[in-house]
Amino acid sequence: MANAVKKDRELLYIAIYFVIVALFFFVIPPIEPITKPGMRVLGLFFAAIFGWTASSEVWPSIFTTVLFMFTGLMDITSMLAATWGGDIFLFMVFMFMVVAYLQYSGASKFASAWLLTRKFLIGHPWRIIGMLMVIAWLLSIFAGILAGLLITWGFIYQICGLMGYKPFSKEASAMIFGVGLVGALSLSTVPFLHNALVILAAFTSSTGIEINLLHYLAYTVPTDLLCIAAYLLMCKFVFRIDVSKMKEMTVDFIPAEDLVCTKEVAYALIFLVVLVAALLLPNVLPATVPLKSVIKSIGNSGICFIVFGIWSLIKVNDKKIFDIGQLAAKGINWNMLLMTFGIFGFISLLANPATGISAFLGAHLAPIFMGKPIVLFVIIAMLITIILTNFMINMVIAVLMMAATFPVATQLGIDVTQLGYLYTVCATIAFCLPAASPAGMLLFANKEWLNAKEIYKFAIPTALVMAVVALLWNLILFKF
Repeated sequence: MANAVKKDRELLYIAIYFVIVALFFFVIPPIEPITKPGMRVLGLFFAAIFGWTASSEVWPSIFTTVLFMFTGLMDITSMLAATWGGDIFLFMVFMFMVVAYLQYSGASKFASAWLLTRKFLIGHPWRIIGMLMVIAWLLSIFAGILAGLLITWGFIYQICGLMGYKPFSKEASAMIFGVGLVGALSLSTVPFLHNALVILAAFTSSTGIEINLLHYLAYTVPTDLLCIAAYLLMCKFVFRIDVSKMKEMTVDFIPAEDLVCTKEVAYALIFLVVLVAALLLPNVLPATVPLKSVIKSIGNSGICFIVFGIWSLIKVNDKKIFDIGQLAAKGINWNMLLMTFGIFGFISLLANPATGISAFLGAHLAPIFMGKPIVLFVIIAMLITIILTNFMINMVIAVLMMAATFPVATQLGIDVTQLGYLYTVCATIAFCLPAASPAGMLLFANKEWLNAKEIYKFAIPTALVMAVVALLWNLILFKF
């Protein structure tokens, strides 16, 4: 019965998707200066947003990619060039394999267990909660949000069991929610992973501006850490959770086997350090060093090819520690990959002057912001991003905001890179609704420990505080 209901629901979603497409393709007349092809692009865009939001299946991405060729602005060659033809495609495939390698090697589990057994945590509840959030943040960055949240929640369940915190208690809810919010933030932390990879690629594609990886990290890492600190302060002084029982906690709840650093784990951790260092190297080498131009010429995918190739030659007990074929088979999230290239297609189309969409947005947004202080422009853009990203796909919202505001920002003399950073982070402050992000989905799905009422109580004030942190550090970083 449940499968039949799900099938009927998916068929309804597909029908609604094509109704939206048909309305914009054949019924609704163009709104000046938007052209007829522009209306088709808008219809396809709204239909894709609905499909991606309503369904977890792959059909919205497949239908959208095929329908690009019926807008009148793309043929098969240009469609493939805008979606599957770039370096980003191969690099994303490699990153999925990295996440799979960290999980299957046991490196993710070892790293989290090792961090939690440090002596400075024992007898200090706020340090323990803070460390749990940092562990979830790091795991979500390098092993994926699903692994980051589920592994860390497993530790929290054990802590709550030892300390006597029951499911749905304020203390348990605060810790579980805190892990969810840093999982959401992790999607924007590293410029070559997760949502940030897609959004920043969209930024470069639409503006031609290359992102400086170290400069971007100088924004996201302090922002994330300050958000963690702000949430801990809110737990102590606003939510007033009782952590007195945690002063008695020991490290006995960590399984001894999780603390064993096997050869496989050691090689995986070294692999991660080497790969990240290699990806950051072009941003730290002086321009006069010949190696810098060589590394930049091979790109991120070329770096992955080299590191992957070296690791695939290493064997432990006559067994490969890095089997590219197995990691590709187990690790690639094709649903996300197909959705990403749907987004890339929209980047190409929304910015196309033949659609008239940029001209329309500029004409209608400019009067709102003209003559207003720059800070007010940034604040309004940030708030719109945060509100919309809790209702729709956050990567899509970031791309939409770039298309909508960059023409106006340029007229006002605002650095579009500053806005690009802000949109990338604010688009991941998305945990107030189930469909807002993977973090929101997992939080609301954790019905054994959380209820929706508790999530809303923590989520809304936390999102506002995180927005303030993201904005202030953005203004400070780009001022100096």
